[in-house]
Amino acid sequence: MTPQHLSMPLSIFSVAVAAFQIWLLVDAIRRRVPFYWYLLLLMPIGAILYFVLVKLPELNGKRPAAPAAFAVQGRTLEELNELARQTPSELNKLAYADALLAAQRYAEAVGRYRDVLRQSGDSREALHGVSRALLSMGRPLEAVEELAKLMELDPAYRDYSAALDYAEALWQAGQHQDAIGLLTGLVSVSKRINHRMALAHYLKEQGDEATARSELDQALAEFASSPDFVKRRDQRWADRARKLLAELN
Repeated sequence: MTPQHLSMPLSIFSVAVAAFQIWLLVDAIRRRVPFYWYLLLLMPIGAILYFVLVKLPELNGKRPAAPAAFAVQGRTLEELNELARQTPSELNKLAYADALLAAQRYAEAVGRYRDVLRQSGDSREALHGVSRALLSMGRPLEAVEELAKLMELDPAYRDYSAALDYAEALWQAGQHQDAIGLLTGLVSVSKRINHRMALAHYLKEQGDEATARSELDQALAEFASSPDFVKRRDQRWADRARKLLAELN
């Protein structure tokens, strides 16, 4: 075997690693992650860490983690509060606000997210966080205002999970047609079964069961022709879609 033959697999491997890093770098830019992630992504081990902590949960059908979530792990609310007080960076403030939201201390979370927004008015993490807290407090009109700003900045934020929250806020605010219009636009650009299922759910709530059935049929047909990794990721949504379709039938 010649040196040329030995170097060929190595070259293919190097290209694959570079492509993997570029793929994750694009994802990181879309999420607007903290600056240190961009440095880590320059190293293969950093790319693997990002994939495991950020990208893999999304591929498994879970809500992608907020960049601040990594600072929350292993810390108490009191520790996060003290960290945000001593070093009032946007990351530390978001970590504490996210922890308050997770603890269902919604009013306090709103105040902390507002503080971040005074410092950085276009913080996607803060806009999403404050809107989720407001929704949980039964204040959908205010959540609609915050989510509208977020949609202007990044309509695909967190793999469109913010768009789903926007639809829910619109629905709770009584703007039913706007919610359905938003989701109709979403399913035209996204093939995720849970997005089309959300549309079917609101159509059912509106009384349009025929269109809801049509959306579920299309969602399940697209799911059946999806790659295996998509089927593994979205199996639970397919099960729910079949259950909802059975109810409608």
